[in-house]
Amino acid sequence: MQQLIFDLKNIEAQSQIEKSKLKKIFLELDEIFNEKQDILSPKNTKSNLFQSIRSELFALILQFLDLRTCLRFRLVNRYANICAINFFHYKIKHLYDKSKNLENELNEIQHNYPQDIINQDQLISLQNAHDRLRQLDKAEIFEIRMNTNQHLIIQKVFSLVCILLNPNIKQYQENWSDCQKMLKDYYFLNKILQVEIDNISDSQLQLLQAIHNIEAQQVQNISRVCYSFYLYLYSIVQIRVSKYYIIINQKLHLEKQIKSTTNLIKKLQQISK
Repeated sequence: MQQLIFDLKNIEAQSQIEKSKLKKIFLELDEIFNEKQDILSPKNTKSNLFQSIRSELFALILQFLDLRTCLRFRLVNRYANICAINFFHYKIKHLYDKSKNLENELNEIQHNYPQDIINQDQLISLQNAHDRLRQLDKAEIFEIRMNTNQHLIIQKVFSLVCILLNPNIKQYQENWSDCQKMLKDYYFLNKILQVEIDNISDSQLQLLQAIHNIEAQQVQNISRVCYSFYLYLYSIVQIRVSKYYIIINQKLHLEKQIKSTTNLIKKLQQISK
């Protein structure tokens, strides 16, 4: 009987604790609801800081913020949301004008510079260098690789050649041991011959400019094999820095900007509906 009374008291005490927890939860929910109402429908407009600031001022501020921050600003209250949406309408008009200007610039480039402006002499030089390189025997390349104390000029040329196979390279360092590892690849010559000029990145091109610091006659006097690689690399660089590729890169840059601007316009239109 005593045990039963003890258990009943424990149950009653536990019930009181649960009631207290529920009451606390209801009070917190009520507080959250009241805060939400104060934000969405402020009772005292004069005491609301946002209501006292003109929407034009917010528009000026939002111009200096990224899109994500603007979207977060919308969540502050209803007035902030209205200010943000008004700004988005202004932003869309500005982006439309920007997109139109970019399209006009692209059309002007396409009109003034047709696709056949590439220098034919440079193409012939590249083809000759390509054919010369194809005639090399893999044993000759093997001989170059096996020399641990290779001539400095040969090291420089092959260090630059190896850059062609590394599109992510950011910094040029003459490292003959690394070049030897790449030369060890049985398909090294084939990979070099299959390099697409279009795929040479700007960072690669910047490093490859060092080929102009090496004298052709000096390379020719040292090694026939190295000279063949030198001519091929030199021809590639000459074409890649030509006006033809400068125009192509300008077109690609403009097309990328137009696409990015168009996507942003669509996103803002969906948000501001």
